[in-house]
This record gives sequence, structure tokens and C-alpha cells, in this order.
Amino acid sequence: MKWLPVKQNIAFFLSSEFFTDALRTTISILLPAWILFTLGKPDVAVAVGVGTLLTSLTDSSGTYHDKRAVSLVSILLFFFVALITSYTWQYPWLMGSVLFVFCFTLSMLTTLGNRFAMVGTTAIALSIFINGLKPQNGFEFSAYILTGGVCYYLLTLVHALLWPFRSLRQAVAECLKTTAMYMSARTAFYNPHVPLEKAYQQIIPFHTLVNEKHEAVRDLLLRDKLAMRPDNPKGQRLLKIATLVIDLYERITTVHFDYRYFRNEFETSGAPEVISRFIDIMAQRLEQAGNAVYQGKQIKSDAHTNELHYLRRRLQYIIEKESDRNRKLLQQLESNVNDIEMRIQALSLTVVNEEAVYIADDEVLNYPEFISNSPRMVQQFKSHLHWRSPLFRFSLRLAIACLFGYVLTQMLPLGYYSYWIMLTVVVVMKPAFSITTQRNRQRLIGTLAGVAAGFLIITLIKNGTALLVLSLVFLLGFFTYARSRYLVGVLFITPMVIICLHIYSGGKFIFIIERIYDTLIGCGIAFAASYLFPVWERYNVTNYVYNVLEANYAYLEAYYKKISGEQISFNHYKLLRKNVYMRLADFSAAFKRLLSEPNKKSIPIDDLESFQALNHQLYGNVASLSLQSFQNRANDADNAQAALAAEALNKLKSCLTTLKQLPSNDALAHSFKNDSHDNNYLSNEEHEQLQSIISAISQLQKLTKDIAEGTQGSL
Repeated sequence: MKWLPVKQNIAFFLSSEFFTDALRTTISILLPAWILFTLGKPDVAVAVGVGTLLTSLTDSSGTYHDKRAVSLVSILLFFFVALITSYTWQYPWLMGSVLFVFCFTLSMLTTLGNRFAMVGTTAIALSIFINGLKPQNGFEFSAYILTGGVCYYLLTLVHALLWPFRSLRQAVAECLKTTAMYMSARTAFYNPHVPLEKAYQQIIPFHTLVNEKHEAVRDLLLRDKLAMRPDNPKGQRLLKIATLVIDLYERITTVHFDYRYFRNEFETSGAPEVISRFIDIMAQRLEQAGNAVYQGKQIKSDAHTNELHYLRRRLQYIIEKESDRNRKLLQQLESNVNDIEMRIQALSLTVVNEEAVYIADDEVLNYPEFISNSPRMVQQFKSHLHWRSPLFRFSLRLAIACLFGYVLTQMLPLGYYSYWIMLTVVVVMKPAFSITTQRNRQRLIGTLAGVAAGFLIITLIKNGTALLVLSLVFLLGFFTYARSRYLVGVLFITPMVIICLHIYSGGKFIFIIERIYDTLIGCGIAFAASYLFPVWERYNVTNYVYNVLEANYAYLEAYYKKISGEQISFNHYKLLRKNVYMRLADFSAAFKRLLSEPNKKSIPIDDLESFQALNHQLYGNVASLSLQSFQNRANDADNAQAALAAEALNKLKSCLTTLKQLPSNDALAHSFKNDSHDNNYLSNEEHEQLQSIISAISQLQKLTKDIAEGTQGSL
């Protein structure tokens, strides 16, 4: 982030899981290969190196149990694929059939989650590599592949045993840093030069990113038995930090009000600048806490203490000069900011001190309920074996595209490295059209830029040792960014391949041209295949809209029940909150994919953008009221609040009915009909928030109808 010193960014990068894993992987590939080359066994070195390299690509963040399961599946599967391919590459018709079957069945492993999706993709790449390498002794070559995989995963499992919380610390640190980015993005609401519509467009992608980090932390932390043990101080501290930062994110989202009114009323007073600077400083503190979590270092002393004192005095001066209504608004905003600051301080104390006191809920949470459970693997795999499954269609699409690429290499003289065409197809094609298009663009840019860099290097540098050192640097860069930034990864791997082939071929350049046209052909096949029985998001958008509304309905209903006197557990409330976050993130991701699809002009894009922004306003207001109801600790019925909440619920039910024919239920409104205008027991803030919720839902009613008509989607 812009305010962090370059030194801190470099330190975090060098200690990050991506770089240290890349360094370990590079050494684990090169050291055995160098020893085998020294012993005069280059063929063995290549086979073991390929086995180690491809196995390393399946090694992702996870618990020790995850790594052990993936390693076992990868090692056995790679040996099987290598063995079958090694004995069939000599028979083109048989190899084509095997390739088709492998592409379909192995890409269906995507149904089991991202970890096994990578295993499947890498196994397909292994089959293509072997088809290009054409080993003469199939069993021996497969055994060397197996050896490389076993050696790599033995090293990985030992590493996971010695540093069991490394992936978890990285996930928690990234969660803190992305929350800081979200905080910083919210300063746009206080900038009169940034249109409010643009401000919402800026923060919505950050919500999706933060939710992704929340899920990563839950997945790693709550399934880790060692970390969840009460007698494990390191694991419990990470649990405390994760709980604090997720709750902090909720507090940040509840700071919501009429920004247009705020801008108009306080533009000349200086209040927007003061609040914006407050947020910036708190975001910096949160960023520093994230760096400290991963690096295991103390948080440096805060350099903004004096500035914060000045900002508080200035805000107090502005408050005293305002009218009663504006004074109350600023005081509430000041209270929210102070609450967030206090929570960041508590979080920072927990980062540096295992025994630190932190803000805890009175009610103990049932953590296993917060894990996103999936069906058993066999059931999950079977559930996608039908034509309507997007993953089934993708697997069939990939198999056809790879078979077409293979037939092309058999029919046309495309060179010795023509298998690069099929490799390009496999790594570029993804289930979603938009992601395939993005990968295509990244692959082309990365390859062309990498080819230019590689050609420049081998033209200017003639020293073999220097070229080898540069190839090692590029390989390290590839492993560092392969999982997080595909474009940068391609940019690193391309010059590495060019340098190595230049040395191997004795100084030839023809393979550079081959690399370019193979990539172009592969990207062309992948792009064309994207139109082969695709699954367009525009036909599913109403499902995402419905899920968002349904999650918000359940969230608001819990608040209604709480103020009506019913017992609602805080555990249940947090589960509903999590569901709202996930549904909004799913909708945002789907909407982003939809924008990259052809024929998107037939979709009411403006309505969907407004729907997205209104739902962010809605859950912010509901979260604020819900937190107030839990803080009050009282379960006495409040008819005035319940009447307004009931009105909001019925309007929200109307939105759901528009998308899916449900029986409309006005019982809630009738129950409090006589009290619907009795707001004597409501504070001004609560009344305004409930009215804001009703207003937002009223707008959602119209938008939902327009979206349903514009998409003509069916549930």
C-alpha cells in the first residue's frame, strides 16, 4: 500500500509463503537434477525433475492433513498417468483416445475443490509432457516421475510438521491487510470529488476479496485440530486475531449513513477530511498488524499519535459549531470511529502478546458450524455427472479442445515442441468464459513479453554460467507468482524456457518462433472452444439475485425476532452474517464474469449495479441495528421497531416473490398494524436506519422486477 515503506513491503515479500515455498521448490528441483547430471544420467535427471516440478504445482496452502491427502493422490495418480502415456504415445490413435479420456476425467476433479482441481490439471499436463518427451522405457521413466514426486512431498510434509502454522499465519496476515485495503477504499465516501456510485464500485471488489480471505482463514484454522486445541497458545492467538478481524470488518461496514447529505452539509466544515484521515491512519495500523503477524515481529511504535490528538480536537471543534441534528450525526460517527480504533488496538495487543485481553463475546461460538462443509467426495463427483453441470460441460469442452490440438500436431509439421499447443489449451481454459478470456490475454501478453526478454538476454549475454544463473532467477520468479499472479508467472517462465533451450540446442533460435506460434494456436483453440456448449452467467444471474435477497431476508428476520422478544443466539446471528457476506461476494464475482461475456448488452447492467450497491447499504444498516440489539442484552418486545422491521421484511418478501412465486405473507405487518406509526420508543438513529432500510428495499422491489424482466431468468 502507498503509505508503507518499501523496506516493509520487501521484508513481507521475502518472508511470505509464496516466496519461501518458491525457494524451497526451486532447490528441490535443481539439486537432484544437478547431482544426476554430474553422475552422467541426464535422462534420469529430466524425468525426476519433471516429476518434482509438476508435483510442486499441486502443493497449495492447507493443513497437514490436506497436504498429506493431496500428496498421496498426486503421487499415485501421476505414476498411473505417466505409465499409461509412456506406453501409448507411439500409437497416435490410441494416444488421442487416452488424452481425451484423461482430459475429461481428470478435469472433473474440479468438482472436489481447488486443491484436487490443480491435481487434475497437472496430471493432464504430465500426460502432454510425456507425449512430447517420448520416453523409450515407459516403466523406468514413470518410476523416475514417482521418485521426484515422493522426494518433493517428503520434504513438504517434514516442512509442514516443523512449521505447522505457516500457511495459517499467511492467511490471517492477508486477511488483516485486505481489511486495511477495504478501510482505505471507504475514504472515497468522504471525498466530494468522487461520485457515490463510483465509491460503491470501488469498495464492492474489496468486499469480495475480504470474504475470500475470511473463508481461507476459516478453512485453515477451524479444521486444524492442533490450532484449535485450548492448550495451544499459538493457535489460540491466531484464533483470537481471526475472530477480531472478522468482527472488525462488520463494525467497519456498519458505519453507514446518507453520504450525500453528509457531503452537502459538512463540505465546508472540514469534517470529511478529518474522518477520512482518521480512517487512513487506522488502515495503516491494521496493515502493520498484518505484517507483524506473518513476520513474527513487534509492531513498531505509532508515529501518528500526535496527529490523532489533533484530529480529535479539530473534530470536537467542528461538532460544537454544528446544529443539533448535525451534531448528533458527527457524534455518532465519532463514536463509531473510536470503537473501531479501540478494536484495532485490542487486535494489535493480541498480535504482540499471547496473553493480551481482547474483546470477546459473552457467548462461546460453535466453530465447526462456520466451516463450509462439502458432501463426500464420491457423492460430490457423481452429482456433477449430468449435462446441466457447468463442470461436466467444461470437462467435455477441454477434452475436445485438447483432442483437436493433438490431431493438429499430428497432421501439420508444427515442430518438435508442438505439444506446447496442448499445454497452452490446458492452462488457459477455465470453466467460466470470462476467466478463459482473461487467461488468454495474460498468456499472450506474458509469452510475447517473455519471448522479447529472453531473446534480448541470449543475444546480449554469451556466458553460459550467467545464463544459467538468470534462468534460475526466472524459475524462482515463476514459482513465486504462479499461484497468485498468472501473468507475472508466464512472464518469468517464458525467458527461463528460452534460455534453457538455447543452451540445450547449442545456440539455435528457431524454437523462439515455435514458442510464439504454438502459444497463438493454443490460445486460439481455447478461445474458440469457449463457445462450445458454454454456461453463460446471464442465464444464472437471477439465481444470484435471489440468493442475496434470501440471505438479507434471514439476516433482517433475526433482528426482527430479537426485538420482538425471541431468543436469538449470537452464534446463529454470526452464521447469518457470514451467509450474507458469502452471497454478496458470489453475486459480485458472477456480475464481474457477466461483464466479460458477449451479448451482455441484453442484460440490465445498470439495474444490477444499483442492486449491488443497495444490498451493501442494506446489510450495513441491518448489521448496525442487530449489533445494537445484542448490546442492549434485553429481549423485551419493542412494537415500534418491530412494526418497521415487519414492513421491511414484507417488502423484501415481495422481492423474493417477484423472482420465485412464493406465497406472500403479510402477517408480520398485520401483527403490528396499530403500532406502525408509534415511534415514541425509537431513538432518532434507530428510526432513520429502519427508514433507510425500508427505502432501500423499496428501491430493490423495482430493481428486482426490472432484473427479472430483463434477464428472463428462471430459478
